[in-house]
Amino acid sequence: MTKSYYRSSKSGRSLSINGVNYATCSSGTKYKNRDDLLLIVLDPGSHICGCFTLSTMPSAPVVWSKKNIKRANNLKQKTILLINAGNANAFTGVEGSIACEEKAMALANIFKCDKKNIFFASTGVIGEKLPYKKIIQHLNYLKENLSSSGLKAASNAILTTDLKSKIYTKKFKINDELFTISGFAKGSGMIFPNMATMLAFIFTDFAIDRETLSFFTKKAIGESFNRISVDGDTSTSDSVFVSTTNKKKLKVTRDQRPAALNAFYEEIKKAMVDLAKEIVMDGEGARKFIEISVKNAKSVARAKEICFSIANSLLVKTAIAGEDANWGRLVMAIGKTRINLKTEKIKIYMQDFLLCKNGEGVETVDNAKLSRALKKKKVAIVVDLAEGHKEFTSWTSDLTEDYIKINADYRS
Repeated sequence: MTKSYYRSSKSGRSLSINGVNYATCSSGTKYKNRDDLLLIVLDPGSHICGCFTLSTMPSAPVVWSKKNIKRANNLKQKTILLINAGNANAFTGVEGSIACEEKAMALANIFKCDKKNIFFASTGVIGEKLPYKKIIQHLNYLKENLSSSGLKAASNAILTTDLKSKIYTKKFKINDELFTISGFAKGSGMIFPNMATMLAFIFTDFAIDRETLSFFTKKAIGESFNRISVDGDTSTSDSVFVSTTNKKKLKVTRDQRPAALNAFYEEIKKAMVDLAKEIVMDGEGARKFIEISVKNAKSVARAKEICFSIANSLLVKTAIAGEDANWGRLVMAIGKTRINLKTEKIKIYMQDFLLCKNGEGVETVDNAKLSRALKKKKVAIVVDLAEGHKEFTSWTSDLTEDYIKINADYRS
């Protein structure tokens, strides 16, 4: 099975997908002089899957969408997603649920669809009532301005503290048949699985059954969005939606189908990994992208716990911000997990420089070269436990004074 790649998110041009249309506007609920309301409409016949925050304080849109995602949407009707930025509609009591119900009734009337075909996502300040009546006033305008080429505007409309939009768009071939996948995400702070203060929307025309798409969605999130951390905080509003318009069917034999589906899964995973890394690189106040790999562990669970202990350590993150190869902070972060390890077997690397082994530091490190290597935007940390064959990789950012400035003034 061969695959050819034609265009990625780095090209600057987004690709439209037959059956996916967008419209944006300024709702007047939060921001001035920018769009903050997004409507996405999928053609009848589309499947939609999703994963949501595990926070015990979920927002009203998460509660609504989580309930609807468990149902099979009516394939004879359109599927609707409505997203607003600036107000999370979280911890807003009964009013939060009423806001979802009122918006759903309005959308169902406009698009002649069941409420179970309607999904919501919100991002922004927690605890503030959502002025949903203002949003409803714009729904007819959004319907009239739907366009298949609105991916860039859509990605911009959902931003909050983000400094840039995050888009992934690509054509790919499976068995010489051409398909498209496009998506976008937002996220900059309150980032830590599951999943992060993030929203992500991914669309494709590759025809696939709902159960398999749902399985792929959950699996790919585990290899992407659930591997990132900016500040160790989990949001009330995290949502990832993956949809197919089912417009293009792949003609394969029964024997060819498993390989074809695996190839498609790899495309979903690549899209999510790309967007996840973009979220980290746009972390609030971040200047450096940090990849942490724990290798040769007894289990993935042990490797993962150590990975995130390092990724969420304020001391590690500030050391990287200061371009200081203070590997002692890595040792600290490993040790605070209380995982029993043979310290004499552990090796720690930073930017490919071996910093410690045999339970002590390496004296022959070229500190001048290491210092220059730490000035790069991307920093790699590797911890070799030498106890097994499992591994885990996570992505995080450094911590600078700008993070404090951004969050100290977040509500003002």
